[in-house]
Amino acid sequence: MSTAAQYAEPTPPPMDTLPQLKAALAGLAQLGIDTRLDRLEADLANTRLDQFPALAERYRAYVRRSTTPQAVAALRLPVSASTAELREKMAAAR
Repeated sequence: MSTAAQYAEPTPPPMDTLPQLKAALAGLAQLGIDTRLDRLEADLANTRLDQFPALAERYRAYVRRSTTPQAVAALRLPVSASTAELREKMAAAR
């Protein structure tokens, strides 16, 4: 089974079927990102079939945004580096 973490750089995981989409979402847990699997299940139960493509695309986009090289690199930064970068940006915004 594929995970988002395995495909984080540079290709997102396959998400052509519902099981692949669920596996991609589950893989986000390895990156410390909310998987949103519970929301997906609730949305599936309450979404009309003609609206399913839009629902699937919304979750695919979430996985793609969460697994960009920039997002993964940011997640791997130590807290001290993240804090320093945030302070620099806040100082520059003043």
